[in-house]
Amino acid sequence: MNNMKKYFVAAVLLLAPGGLVTGCGKGPVAPDQVFNGAPAEVKTAWEQAQTADKANDYVAAVTGYRALSLERDKLSHDQIVAVNDAMLAVNARLNAAYQQGDAAAKEAVGKLFQK
Repeated sequence: MNNMKKYFVAAVLLLAPGGLVTGCGKGPVAPDQVFNGAPAEVKTAWEQAQTADKANDYVAAVTGYRALSLERDKLSHDQIVAVNDAMLAVNARLNAAYQQGDAAAKEAVGKLFQK
């Protein structure tokens, strides 16, 4: 294979996945906007989880996002991404607060992981 073909193949292999990840040119959509056209129960569940998340009500936020993630057949791709991102963010905050000895975080972890 000549050098030009090698560079072309390398460029395609490096750039093609970027198009898949970015949605082929679509800009990022704000998480709240992706739920504007969602069914009422899905939108309400998202709003409740977001409200709990903003209030650091870890149990309600985590269980709300978890419940939404189980409804994948009712969610668009962008909604699934928004739920996953929100769940990762609240879990990271919960973990950080727990590591710092936050009493509310310790209580939340106890409730979330009780058997």
